[in-house]
Amino acid sequence: MGLTLTNYSPDSSLSSLPQWYQEAVAEAYQIATAKIQATNELALPELRGDNLAAFNSTAREVILSGPAGTGKSRAWLTKAHYVASKYPGARVLLVRKTRESMTDSTLVTFERDVLGEGHPLTYGPSRENRHSYKYDNGSEIVVAGMKQSGKDMTAKIMSTDYDLILPFEITEFQLNEWERFLTRLRSGVLPYQQLGGDCNPGPPSSWIWSRQLSGRCVFLQSLHKDNPRWHDGNDWTPEGIIYIDTLKSLTGYMRDRLYEGRWVQATGVIFDAWSDGPADGNVTELAEYVAGAGPVVWAVDDGYSGQLDPNTGLYTAESHPRVFELVQCKPDGHLDIFYEHHAIKKLSDIHIQEVIDLGYPMPDYAIIGPGFAELAGRLFAANVYSRKIQANVEETIKEGQRMIAPDKNGWRKIRAHPRCKLLRSEMVSYIRDSQGKVVKAFDHAVDAGIRYLAWDKRNG
Repeated sequence: MGLTLTNYSPDSSLSSLPQWYQEAVAEAYQIATAKIQATNELALPELRGDNLAAFNSTAREVILSGPAGTGKSRAWLTKAHYVASKYPGARVLLVRKTRESMTDSTLVTFERDVLGEGHPLTYGPSRENRHSYKYDNGSEIVVAGMKQSGKDMTAKIMSTDYDLILPFEITEFQLNEWERFLTRLRSGVLPYQQLGGDCNPGPPSSWIWSRQLSGRCVFLQSLHKDNPRWHDGNDWTPEGIIYIDTLKSLTGYMRDRLYEGRWVQATGVIFDAWSDGPADGNVTELAEYVAGAGPVVWAVDDGYSGQLDPNTGLYTAESHPRVFELVQCKPDGHLDIFYEHHAIKKLSDIHIQEVIDLGYPMPDYAIIGPGFAELAGRLFAANVYSRKIQANVEETIKEGQRMIAPDKNGWRKIRAHPRCKLLRSEMVSYIRDSQGKVVKAFDHAVDAGIRYLAWDKRNG
């Protein structure tokens, strides 16, 4: 794909400057343009892993998460340049929470790492004064901040249609802003319209984490090895070794988020050994049910009342759903939670039958918590034997922590399939208060799938 970028005119842009300066700029522009025209391929930076997946995705909503320095922003900026070059008349919006952060961060990356030094698109206004990058084929990449010099620019930004909208550092944005961006995807030049954002992990209470668990967006996770600056494809670069060692030296939740790429609370997370995202973590497709590969047990926490949060699609903190976690005990020792079924305001006998009707083998038995006499009776009537967990909460937490944590070889006993979204959401929301007491909220899938299961299998 050849580029003939001739949209810039030194005479019109620099007419107030000396003639010798205008001529020098014009000459540099001609050299750079000739350089680009000499190739019939659009030169793009190398992309790997989920950075490449984001570039290739045509999904309407895509969020690219990952620890610090994995090349997330560069991936989206590469896509912006590619789209503007390939589709004549395409309209792309690059947006940050403030115009100042757009200038000092995003545009630096775009001009330095994507366009490259001397690219004709970088001529004209300085970064702080630039409104857009205009392509010879009629495409335009608009750059904006929701606030500029303290002034709210939302109305202006939202008054235009786009094909591709890329908010950067979306932990700075609110859910209503993200959803308003969706309403501006109607330019219609691209064969798909897309809203794509990037971020470092934050607290699991964030709307971003809830949105990916609800399945409303494609959620991708970039790694440090995806950035060619730090890793050459075979080993860490000298610069990469220094950078990774710096991230390793961080402590607490900052290390969890910026080095390990984990969505964790700032303080108080109980199951801090739980890993959701990395290939060697607890959440994996390998936890799928395999016919004939071991017996099934149910881990059940009883409940009835509650409501769903309309913004997240998950239960509110005050809710008490009944939760069934379906577990397969694999020959290699793994306890794989392959499916979950939960409900509010549903009688237990009806709920039990719905779980049976899923079509998986009947369980050897069900593991239930203390005081669930009515549930035990309903299970017995359905020909399911039940075992009650009588140990206290702290004892079961310790056992659960042991089974989700990796051993010296990185092996984790309890794993969960990605479809088990309630369990995944609760594992990073199950916390202690400032006095060290367990907070009784977001604990129903955790109680069943981790505490009850681990205690029952502690000697297995």
